[in-house]
Amino acid sequence: MKTKITFLKVSLVALFLFISNAAWSATYYTCINTGLNLTATAAPGTTLLWDVHKDGAVGSVSGYPSATAPASFADAGSYVVTLVNRTDAASGTCPSDPIDNTIIVMPALAFGLGTPSLAVYCAANTTTNTSTAAATVTNTQADAITANFLALNFTYTATKDNVAVPIAQVGTVATDGTFTFNTIIPGTYIITGSVKYVQGTVTTNPLLGNGCPVSASSTQQVIVTDKPAQPTIITITAAP
Repeated sequence: MKTKITFLKVSLVALFLFISNAAWSATYYTCINTGLNLTATAAPGTTLLWDVHKDGAVGSVSGYPSATAPASFADAGSYVVTLVNRTDAASGTCPSDPIDNTIIVMPALAFGLGTPSLAVYCAANTTTNTSTAAATVTNTQADAITANFLALNFTYTATKDNVAVPIAQVGTVATDGTFTFNTIIPGTYIITGSVKYVQGTVTTNPLLGNGCPVSASSTQQVIVTDKPAQPTIITITAAP
């Protein structure tokens, strides 16, 4: 006697915070406009020089080379951040061997809840109802998730008659982020959710930061009506 209404993720995407302080190279994930903290120590008698190149573009990103590290990226894409020590000798600038770190800037995440096929049902209803929403991802997102560098974490919230209720009392969340509404307690429920990136099972390309969470673009309402009481027979008489 449970009615199930399933909400699927509709679209995805992003995240990051990067720290560089030694002679090593690595790949990191971040998202658009996430603040970065790139720090390094110059060797004695030298100064630091940062350079930034975007994959597929010609030349350095505007403003580079520079003595200042990039603080964020406004556009999605793969960037190579190069750092050198340099001396300003009379014979000309003499740079060290470079350190290259790759920062993959993911597009902003987007998330929506699928419309339930039954927005109103009786607590005694036994029909299973599934939304028709589908997931869409860019190639960059799909590659990062498939390679298990990144994973998606979904969080849902619910209210019943305008009062917050534990989501576990309303439904369940599957490993793929699908939320199944399965309560049979009468009331008017409002469901919303959010999604963010978390570190995947492969940690060689770290994800740093809060995962760039984003809330669902809209909420969904489900009304569960009470099962009517049985009728009471007042009289039974024979027909004339």
